[in-house]
Amino acid sequence: MDLEGIEISNVTKRYLDTRGDAFTALNEVSLSWRPKENLAVIGESGSGKSTLARLIAGLEKPTEGIIKIEGKDIAQWDFRRWRRERKHIQAVFQDASGTMNPAYSVYRNIEEALLNLTELSRSQRKKRIYELLDMVNISPELLKTPVRQLSGGEQRRLSLIRALSIHPEYLILDEVTSGLDLLSSDAVLSVLEKYHKESGCAYLMITHDKQNAYRISDRILEMQKGKIVRMGERTEIKAKAEKKCS
Repeated sequence: MDLEGIEISNVTKRYLDTRGDAFTALNEVSLSWRPKENLAVIGESGSGKSTLARLIAGLEKPTEGIIKIEGKDIAQWDFRRWRRERKHIQAVFQDASGTMNPAYSVYRNIEEALLNLTELSRSQRKKRIYELLDMVNISPELLKTPVRQLSGGEQRRLSLIRALSIHPEYLILDEVTSGLDLLSSDAVLSVLEKYHKESGCAYLMITHDKQNAYRISDRILEMQKGKIVRMGERTEIKAKAEKKCS
């Protein structure tokens, strides 16, 4: 399926705090995410970045506003429809353990996605898994290891290759390099750069790290207090930031 793009129109998301009072996490946010385009969303903690990611991924529904994929309002999609669409849109979150079964082996966690969302044969699935392990420098010796025994960095990379395994057109990346050392962070970004070049997969990268945003994205959005306060091409945003610091 060739997606025409993802359109977010005047989206607001409210939650109830512990006292039952409403607070606004996103406030009338609008943006377009084009096919093959890499977007970065930067901002401080609590600015609404992760809420935006969860709404686009279909994990939550907006309080107000519309999110459309191929002209279809995703708020109307039920579980079955979302299951069909998962082969086109994937998400990787900072807490990678939440997307995998910790009791399953590395191999079974990756293969489960391929079984559910592709029509690859058993031998094709095995070939794809070994290709992906090589891509992110995870040793094949770990294939039989239960996910709960992996380090946080290994779980993050496993979650990434699980998402990439089915060749999505859109991939949401929520703080995927947060907490990783420089070597691991660079390895993850290198994989994303290579995969984008080969497949044209579009990324929405949620991050607080501006250098990572500049490295991997075509366009950068900055959020504060649930609103988009700046938006522009990568080179334009970076030039303004450097001028401000000089």
